[in-house]
Amino acid sequence: MREEEREATTPKGLWLLTVAGPLILAAEFQTNFVLVRQACSTQRSIWLYAVLVVATLLTVATAMAAVSILRRAGSEWPNESADLANRVRFLAVLGILSSAMSFLVILAQAIATVIFDPCQL
Repeated sequence: MREEEREATTPKGLWLLTVAGPLILAAEFQTNFVLVRQACSTQRSIWLYAVLVVATLLTVATAMAAVSILRRAGSEWPNESADLANRVRFLAVLGILSSAMSFLVILAQAIATVIFDPCQL
């Protein structure tokens, strides 16, 4: 059991948390780009809203996973020591910040999607 826990929180697995937010953001942009013509022709934005909700929830889940890993590794701020726990804390903080920035961009696009008509986008 201890080996499985250690393998789940190695820096190789944690790099996924740092890129997950931007990958979700890119997928959300691309999906909305594809769906906007259909939303314009049918005058229904429900699929655009659904994509935004799913992307927001996935980004928040990614940030919460990083917070959970940070708490398990010790919630102190990463310092300059070269141990595994410090690297885990650093990557967890990087994952939180990456997800937060992605969340803000998704939120900005959500505001534009709600305010504007799909034919204006």
